[in-house]
Amino acid sequence: MRPVFDIRTPDGPMELRMFPPEGAPRGGVILYMDAFGLRPELDDLCAAHAREGWLTLLPDLYHRLPHRHFRVPRDHDDPLDPAMHAANDATSMAMTRMDTEAVLAHATSLGITRFGAVGHCMGARHALSAATHFPDRVRAASCLHGGRMVSAGPDSPHLLIPRCAGGLYIAMARDDVTCPEPHQQLLESLARPGVTVERTNALHGWTFPERWCHDPAAAAHSFAATQALFASRV
Repeated sequence: MRPVFDIRTPDGPMELRMFPPEGAPRGGVILYMDAFGLRPELDDLCAAHAREGWLTLLPDLYHRLPHRHFRVPRDHDDPLDPAMHAANDATSMAMTRMDTEAVLAHATSLGITRFGAVGHCMGARHALSAATHFPDRVRAASCLHGGRMVSAGPDSPHLLIPRCAGGLYIAMARDDVTCPEPHQQLLESLARPGVTVERTNALHGWTFPERWCHDPAAAAHSFAATQALFASRV
């Protein structure tokens, strides 16, 4: 059974789910959730990283909000909950940096000091932020079908990429309204040694086994690429 904790953040308690490996952990992985909130599907993704030997941690980034869980669409035409969009809007990278600091402090108390970060959809920009702002501990980030990776403001996530000292793997979906063609071209222009940016021939959300858009081959590829990155950097 996975342990569940409430840990302290500057904005109050935050649920943290922990998935230990069978043996001694080779390091840690922080999984940054998508915009629908914590659910068993994310637990299963964390368990996959734990099976690779990582102590895997799943924080509830919506802990500040009154509504933390949203219905996942059944198919392409199923409308998204406007409240989910509002929760995504309300969850800034500055907030999740505070959450990450709390997660790292808790993990340090367990003897884990080196991490990879993996973010799906909304979580991609938060994983990137963690690797940029905590480079001594978060050594690499995997950003999978990330949404809102480029914005017009001075806090656009893509501006973090040149500042990130760790390894980055950025995998983009096809026909993705949350990461349209001009954004994908901009992200590709930021590739360099240690920063891999690739287009994946799969739809946004391909990593989620229970989602209508799941692509098993693409999911296996991005998981293997993430594990290779963590093995080389963490």
